[in-house]
Amino acid sequence: MNLTQLNAKRLTQEELIEFVRLIIDSARNKLEIEVEDPIALKYLETLEKDSDELEDTNKAVLSDEKNKLLLELDRQRDKHLLIFRRLMQVHELSDDNSPEAIAFEKLNDLWMKKYETLPYLNLAIETTGIEDLLFDLSTNKYSDFIDTLNLSETVEHIRVSNDKFKIIYSEIAGQNSFKPTYDARSLRIELTETLVLYVNYVKVLAESSANKEMAALYRGIKEASQAYFKQISERHSGVPISDVDEEDK
Repeated sequence: MNLTQLNAKRLTQEELIEFVRLIIDSARNKLEIEVEDPIALKYLETLEKDSDELEDTNKAVLSDEKNKLLLELDRQRDKHLLIFRRLMQVHELSDDNSPEAIAFEKLNDLWMKKYETLPYLNLAIETTGIEDLLFDLSTNKYSDFIDTLNLSETVEHIRVSNDKFKIIYSEIAGQNSFKPTYDARSLRIELTETLVLYVNYVKVLAESSANKEMAALYRGIKEASQAYFKQISERHSGVPISDVDEEDK
């Protein structure tokens, strides 16, 4: 398992918190040996603190009506970005050198180089990023490719959803109620990054030495992760979310 490959972004806030706590519980309560490695213990302490903080912040966000509206508008624009990406990918297998194949190649190259992470950035940076994307797509360099792939309406949906988001964002940017929304996104990113660092730290030691403690800890992580993502797969209508590499099967 390599959590650098784990698409944790597909988890909801609640699922991410639940998953992190399962990993913590596996290390503290499900192993036959006691974890004594100071770095691993520090990672576990940080994960516990950050997951608690994200949960508290998420509750604060959901208790405020404008924050709830802002999050819904953010989900809407993320959905339109995903639709744009998927409709673009329909043309990936077009005949070589056809107008559709060329248009896909150019637009895909732009997306991968500059905009692949857009839906996962903090709210303010995502807003600016979408504006940059819309500007790029309107230039002579890319506008004909948009027409070739019949994506003009999809691009307009992105523009409208981003404009709606900006209206509410500007209304609450100076209010105290805005901060939890911003923090929730930032905390999620921080929590995910710490989880990846922790798992990869344990994995490296488990695979590169005869450290029985790390080997047991890594087995616990794998077992907990595989069980959890099987549960998540069932929760999401049977769509699998893989958390294992081929080498680990």
